[in-house]
Amino acid sequence: MAAEPRDDMLLAPAPSRVRPMTRKNEAIALSPAECLLRLLLECRLHMRKSRVAAAEHLEIWFTGGWVRDRLLDIPCSDIDIALSTMTGQTFGDALADFFQQNEGRYQQRARDLGVEDVTMSGLHTTKQNLRKSKQLETTIGKVFGLDVDIVNLRKEVYDDDSRTPEMEFGTAEEDVFRRDATVNSLFFNLDSQHVVDLTGKGLDDMAAGIIRTPLEPRQTFMDDPLRVLRLIRIGSKLGYTIDDETKKWMGDRDIHQALTLKVSRERVGIEVFKIMKQPNPQLAFDLIFEANLYAPVFLQLDPALGQALQDRLPAHEAHQQWPATWPRAYHLLAALIDDGSSRLGKLIKARDMAESLWVMAAYAPIAGLRHDMLQHAVATAADAIKATVKTSKLLDMSLRNADSIRALVTRTSNQPESPPARSTVGMAIRAWGATWRLQLIYSLLAELVYDERTRPAPSPTPAGDDALTKLLQRYNGFLDFVVRGGLEDAHQVRPLLDGNVIMELFGVSRGGSFIKKAMDELVAWQFDNEGQGVPEAKEWLRQQQARLGIPPRAASS
Repeated sequence: MAAEPRDDMLLAPAPSRVRPMTRKNEAIALSPAECLLRLLLECRLHMRKSRVAAAEHLEIWFTGGWVRDRLLDIPCSDIDIALSTMTGQTFGDALADFFQQNEGRYQQRARDLGVEDVTMSGLHTTKQNLRKSKQLETTIGKVFGLDVDIVNLRKEVYDDDSRTPEMEFGTAEEDVFRRDATVNSLFFNLDSQHVVDLTGKGLDDMAAGIIRTPLEPRQTFMDDPLRVLRLIRIGSKLGYTIDDETKKWMGDRDIHQALTLKVSRERVGIEVFKIMKQPNPQLAFDLIFEANLYAPVFLQLDPALGQALQDRLPAHEAHQQWPATWPRAYHLLAALIDDGSSRLGKLIKARDMAESLWVMAAYAPIAGLRHDMLQHAVATAADAIKATVKTSKLLDMSLRNADSIRALVTRTSNQPESPPARSTVGMAIRAWGATWRLQLIYSLLAELVYDERTRPAPSPTPAGDDALTKLLQRYNGFLDFVVRGGLEDAHQVRPLLDGNVIMELFGVSRGGSFIKKAMDELVAWQFDNEGQGVPEAKEWLRQQQARLGIPPRAASS
């Protein structure tokens, strides 16, 4: 039942770069909900009338990603608000009181503007804002359906042993230059409703599609090494080119060491999973690879894992990025995601599992550790990105089942005239469990990473690569067998008879190991005898009494 090779198995290349999202607007026209946020100015006026000294010269800015996205005509409901002379907590408390006193008026104004959410809720101050991948005191809440984060303008003071900065009040200029990228350093003045580019480079870089740091890259990255990953994420999301000097320092070993030692894995994980949720994660993976960031990001620079993988992965030149064959995995995955014709492409599109697929691609290189370092590899990998228990279990099962998956795929492909029994494949899928599809993809990607016959350079498509073509044919052939045999949901098949019925059938008052064996073999029989029911199942089990090890005296008369 193995599939014949088809032209539709030859995948089109996934894009190596997306069209950059260059600046669309010179100004920002506020949406109705954003217009309502001008209540911040009215709150400030109220504070001035109440003779709150800090409100006298208070400037209010929208900052960061909201400014960038709105200039690009990208909707954004997440607004960072920066204050010049007041903390977020002080202003947030005043804002909550002011809104409560004027709630009816603002709700009516919201309805007049067609804003559905007319409430302010959840305004509170937190010391940690992991949603922003920051360890900063921030006042957060929801206002007219917009997520707002309110902080004071600040400068960051770092010590040598921690990347958690001490915060001090700063000027707008000090605030913009402490940020990660020029395109994220644009401010929108709520009074004048003008965009202000205090670095002098942000608007030009947006127009040119360039990512660079406001300050010298080494200083920016050593102040907070996570900025390396943030720039990779933002650059790949927007299709921007990282400028040469910034890219050079992304590959610096001291910065890699600082990323590993001084940045919490929670913050690393947040950036990694944001990358995996983007439309083109392979572009970010390319940048991670080019900067030699694989080990710091995905393995925490673990020396034991690093050395073991050096010994087991295909040989590479000393000057090459590492792991040299890793791009094969994520390029192929990207091509499969864009492919809707082959069995593999259809498998991927049929399920909402994009994030898990990219985890599989990220960790394809550790497949070589499954025989003697499995637990250590999974624990280190899961901790590196703070993976959920579900994701950790998926990675563990993918490694544990890799050999059986590969063997069955090969057997199904190599014996087209005498394919395995339906029960052989069905019981295997049942053993692999509900995530068998993801495990199958992992096996494919891992084979590609470790296959000495495929091209040494990254190869996103099988065109001209016979080894990759044959590999895809094997896995597509296996899936053909599964689909034709109606085995996609084999992991959900349950025995027609439960343990109590089997005990009653044989007159057994106490169970034993034979019960599980009987139930497993009954399921296998069901795979090979579709359409048979309970009476046939009982009769078949009676015939297997001796083989199942049930003593004659235990049998019913």
